[in-house]
Amino acid sequence: MEELTQHLPTDRRHPRLWFERLVIFSEPDEAHVVRTVPFHRGLNLVWAKEPAVGRAHGTRAAGHGVGKTSLCLLLRFCLGEPSKAVTELRDELFGEFAQGGVIAVLHVDGQPFTLCRYFNAHKEGVACAGDDTADIWTRITESSDRAFLKKLASDMMSPVSPPNIPETGQAIEWKHVLAWISRDQGSRFKSFFSWREGEGTGLQRGRQDPPIVMRSVLGLLDHAESQLMGRIATLEQDLEQAKQKTAELLQEPVLIKRRIESSLRAPGNLPSDLPIRANDLFGDSVEQRIKSATEKSAAVLEQWESRHDEAVQAVADLRATLKLVKEERARAQGQYDLADAGRRKDEAAFRSIGSQLAKLTQLAGHCEEGNLPFSQCRHIQEEMNRLQFSNLRDARDRKSLEQAMAESAGRASAALARVNDLDKKIAALAENEKSLDATRKRIGFAKRTAETEANKWPGLLEELERWERSAGSTEAQIAIDASLERSAQIEQELNSARTRLAVLQQDRSEREKALAHITDGLTRQLLPDGAFGSFDPRDENRPFRLSLRGGEAYRVLEVLLGDVACMLDSPRSESALPGLVIHDCPREADMSTGLYENFLLLIDALQKGQYADHEKPFQYIVTTTTPPPPTLQGDLVCLTLDPSSDDGLLFGRRFAGERQAQIA
Repeated sequence: MEELTQHLPTDRRHPRLWFERLVIFSEPDEAHVVRTVPFHRGLNLVWAKEPAVGRAHGTRAAGHGVGKTSLCLLLRFCLGEPSKAVTELRDELFGEFAQGGVIAVLHVDGQPFTLCRYFNAHKEGVACAGDDTADIWTRITESSDRAFLKKLASDMMSPVSPPNIPETGQAIEWKHVLAWISRDQGSRFKSFFSWREGEGTGLQRGRQDPPIVMRSVLGLLDHAESQLMGRIATLEQDLEQAKQKTAELLQEPVLIKRRIESSLRAPGNLPSDLPIRANDLFGDSVEQRIKSATEKSAAVLEQWESRHDEAVQAVADLRATLKLVKEERARAQGQYDLADAGRRKDEAAFRSIGSQLAKLTQLAGHCEEGNLPFSQCRHIQEEMNRLQFSNLRDARDRKSLEQAMAESAGRASAALARVNDLDKKIAALAENEKSLDATRKRIGFAKRTAETEANKWPGLLEELERWERSAGSTEAQIAIDASLERSAQIEQELNSARTRLAVLQQDRSEREKALAHITDGLTRQLLPDGAFGSFDPRDENRPFRLSLRGGEAYRVLEVLLGDVACMLDSPRSESALPGLVIHDCPREADMSTGLYENFLLLIDALQKGQYADHEKPFQYIVTTTTPPPPTLQGDLVCLTLDPSSDDGLLFGRRFAGERQAQIA
C-alpha cells in the first residue's frame, strides 16, 4: 500500500465538487418530500437489494427498476447535463410529479450551495449559498438554477488548459467532462473513452477528441505540445490544399482541352471519334466541318443582312411618304375649314384660317399629286394668291371679303372630298407600315440567328489554338513548379513539427509518471500476484492497461482503475478534474463478484488509511445490485433500495408505463 500512497497528492483536502444531499419532492413543501439521500466525501454506495430466493415474485423479485440509474440521472440533472437520457427522465417525472422537483446541496470549491430544480422544464428553479434546504421554494434568491449551473460550468472549466481542441479549435465544455466523470450505464464500461452510449458527447471527432479532453483536464497537455498539435493540424490542411492545387494545375490543360473539344463537337452533333484536325488537306475532321459550316453560315448571314437593309429602307421610305401625306392632309383640312367658314359667313374664322394658310408660302417639299416641288405646283400657287388677297385686302374692302368668302364656300365640297381621300390614303399607308415593320423585325431576328450561327465555332477554334500555344508553355510549367515547391516546403515543415512532437511526447512529464505510478500501485494492490498497470495518455483506445488477459472482466477493471487513478490524482494543483466520479452498476458490466468486492475494499482501505475522516479529496458514488462486502454495509451505504415494497423504491412507488423499467 505504501508504494501507492506515496504517489498520492495532498494539494487539496476536499474535492472541487461533491454532493452533500439530494432531496426529491412531489410538491414544493416539506410535507411532500419523497426521498432524502445523504452523501459524504469518499466512497458512497447505493445498494439495490435483491430479495431472498422465493420471497418475492414478478417485478419485486429483482433489484432492477428500483431507481439506481434514475438517481444517477438526477445527480447529472443537478450538474446541468443536457443529455437525452436526462431530458427523458425529467419529462417522465414531470408526468408523475407535475409540481415536483429535486433539491441538491452541492459543495463547489469549498463553498456550499443549495440548488432547486423542477421537473417542469419551463419552470425556473433557484439557487442560493449555504446548505439549508428548508423552504427553498419560497426563498428569494439572487440566482436562478440556470444561472447557477452556467457559473458552475465556467468555474469547473476555468483551470482546463488548453481550453480548446488544438487540431479543430472546438471548445472543451463541461458536458464533455460530465460525460467522463458520470459514466452512462448504457456504455457498459466497454472502454475508457466510451462515455455516452448512442447520443454521443458532441465532440467533433469521436476517436481523437476524448483523449485530448482527458489530457487537458488532467493537465497533461502542456502549452508547447498544444501549439505543435495545432500547428500540425494547420500544416496538414495547407498541404492538402497545396496538393489539390498542383493536381488542378496538372489536370487543367486536359480539362480545358476536353471542354473545348466537347464544345466544338456539340453544336454540329459531330461524332466523338472524328479527329479535331486531319493529317492531310483532304481528310475529314472537326476543323474542316466547322470551316465549311462557318462559310455556309457566313453566306446565309450575308443574304439576311441584305434583306434586312432592304426592309429597313422600305420602312423608312414609306414613313417619309406617310409624313408628306399627313402634311398634305393637314393643308387640305385647312382649305376645307376656310371654305366651310366662308359658307357659314363666319368672318372671324375665315380671317383666322386664312392667316394660318398663308404660312403655306414657306412650304417646302414635294407634291405627290403633281410629282413636282410645291414651289412649282400651280394649284398651291393659286391658293396662296387667294389667301394673300383675302388676308391683305379683305380688311379694306368689305365687298372683296364677301366675294372671297363666297368663292371659298363654293370649293367646300371639293375640299371635303380631298380630305376624305387623303384619310383613306393615310390609313392604307399606316397599315402598310405595320406590315413592313413586322417583316423588318422577322428579318432582323433571322439575321441575328444567322449571326450567332456564323460566330459560334470560330471563337472555339481560336480558344483551342490559344490553348495549344499555352499548354506546356513556360508560364504553365512555372506555375506547376511553384505549386510543387510549395507542397514540398509544407511537407518538410510538417515532418519537422511531427518529429518535434514525437520527441516532446517521448519525454514523459512528471504528471504522466505520477499517474502511471498510481495506476500501477492500484493494480498491484488489487492483483498482487504479479500483475502491473500502465498509463499512456496518448493511447486513443486504452490509456490505462493491465498486464493480465482475462476477457471483459479485466477490460471493465481497466476503466474503473483508470477513473479511480484520475480521481485520486485530482487533488494535484495541475489537475482540473472535479474529484467527483459516478459509476452506475459497474459490476453488471461482466465483472466477477470477487474482483468487484476486492475493488470496493481497496477504495475503502485507501480512504481509511490515507485520509482523515474530514479530508477525503474525492467523492466516489457507485450503484450496485451486488451486495457490498459485509464490512462496507454500514455508513458507506448512503441509500438502500428494495423492490419488495413501494417504500423501498426511489420514488416511493412504481410508475404506470414502461419508463420505470428502463431507467432503473
